[in-house]
Amino acid sequence: MRSILIFLILSCIVSCEPNPVYIKYNSLSRGWLKDSVQNFSFQNQDKLILTDSYLILRVNEKYRYNNIFVIITVTNLSGIISKDTIEYQVADNYGKFIGSKMINIHELSLPHKKGIQLMPKENYLIKVEHAMRNASETAGVKRLEGVLDVGYKFEKEK
Repeated sequence: MRSILIFLILSCIVSCEPNPVYIKYNSLSRGWLKDSVQNFSFQNQDKLILTDSYLILRVNEKYRYNNIFVIITVTNLSGIISKDTIEYQVADNYGKFIGSKMINIHELSLPHKKGIQLMPKENYLIKVEHAMRNASETAGVKRLEGVLDVGYKFEKEK
């Protein structure tokens, strides 16, 4: 009886976990530079699948904004699938970061696209660049301090 109960609990935990098809992080040693485009390449080995995609950021207390603007481009051999300029909230009005916290690092899983069809044996390239500007300036922010990692994830649609 006890082993059945343990099995049921473990089954619930495993079934509730997201099912990543692809996940990769790029570490940034001195913040995110304006001209530093983050590239992610992925080949779908599976059959045709529907996925949701996410931008993942890891930041620390040196990140001084409550939002971030990014340009995300997804391409395959046929060309551009999507190109989006997106503003994400990363902190509330009081400066508290949204997302999970590990010691002094905050991980933010930010939704990008839902219901993306990934074709079998197709190569995909994802490019992510930041498009941050200070309110009174026209030139972009040259270095986003406090951004430690930029990641991208595809997971099977729920």
